[in-house]
Amino acid sequence: MLVLVVRAASDVRRLAARVPAWVYACAACLVLLLAASQGRSTPYNNYVFLADAFLHGRVTIEHWPGPNTVDALVYNGKPTIIEGPFPALLMMPLVALWGLAANQTALAIFLCVVAVGAAWMLCTRLGCSTWTTAVLVLFLFAGTDLWWCSMLGDVWFVAHTAAVCATLLALLELTGKRRAWLVMLLAACAFESRFTLIFAVPFYLFVLLSPSGASRKAALYSSLAVLVPVALLWVLYNEARWGTPFDIGYTLFYHQDVWGQPTGSPFRVSYVPYELYSFFLQSPLLSEWRQQAQWPIFKVDPHGVALTFASPAMILAFLAREPRRLVIALWSTVVLVATPSILYYLDGWYQFGMRHALDFAPFILVLMALGVRERFPRWGIALCAYSALVGAWGVWYWDTFFRTGN
Repeated sequence: MLVLVVRAASDVRRLAARVPAWVYACAACLVLLLAASQGRSTPYNNYVFLADAFLHGRVTIEHWPGPNTVDALVYNGKPTIIEGPFPALLMMPLVALWGLAANQTALAIFLCVVAVGAAWMLCTRLGCSTWTTAVLVLFLFAGTDLWWCSMLGDVWFVAHTAAVCATLLALLELTGKRRAWLVMLLAACAFESRFTLIFAVPFYLFVLLSPSGASRKAALYSSLAVLVPVALLWVLYNEARWGTPFDIGYTLFYHQDVWGQPTGSPFRVSYVPYELYSFFLQSPLLSEWRQQAQWPIFKVDPHGVALTFASPAMILAFLAREPRRLVIALWSTVVLVATPSILYYLDGWYQFGMRHALDFAPFILVLMALGVRERFPRWGIALCAYSALVGAWGVWYWDTFFRTGN
């Protein structure tokens, strides 16, 4: 009997050794997400209603209960969702099965698990050891707002998770077979979740068109074969919603938002100081009464916590030096993708850290991997661990004080 037990244990160990490391990372991510989400189904489920509209051949929604008025507006007498449509396309199978009771948070959890797996394989392909990869992926998951967004699954948050997932898959493809059509399709999925990621397309083209000769032409034609139809569909979608080829949803919402302005653009230079303060200076607040600290000692303003305090490990991206042209291209992409958020009238508001930073987080992750793949400084490991702990605290804080229900 003992011999059989020993043999069985040996077989299990051999089987476990054959399982790729990214599978364990995904499993750990899933467990943490399920624990943090507490079985919730977000009430801010705009994509459920948009998916239902798509299934019924419409681009406007019929049902508009409760908090779903957030980031939706009535135009020409019809209620319309202003966010990019890609998460709604992913919700269509769930809505087809469960109707308006479909769980949008479940989609966010699934996309986060896929993103973690893609991030693990990406870091490995970039030459990182298993230990380095584990630390970097932990940072991406818990040291940014990715875990926090995915365990809630609200309309804005599932859009972030979808964009991160699609971007990581696009970057993974760039380090593998580099099929231009697939890279651009994933890029489209990303910018149809978060519009800022349209500014990542030049980076993909830069990498895809680096080779010369026939392969360069093939990559260009394959890219256009995806981008042109996507652009055409986007124009038709806007015509159906707004009666114009351009997306005016965010501008219209800005005009009616009490925190916006009745005229003009939601993107203004005058908002830059507010955004820079939010991204780099906004700190947690002391929880006190008559100067005496109260549990839990620190609290979070719903405006969020700056990257300086929540995600300081991002500074490791500055260690990246080679390949020089790639590093320059990555930093240029970070700046381009971040620029709309720096000019926008809101910093994300209802958030723990800086969720708008998730738009460029995948490119920061690549820079971090390039910077530490040969030598991971101890202070860098400490910053990643600190960022992850702060992120875990943020998830706990939100579950305990903000979203105790749903």
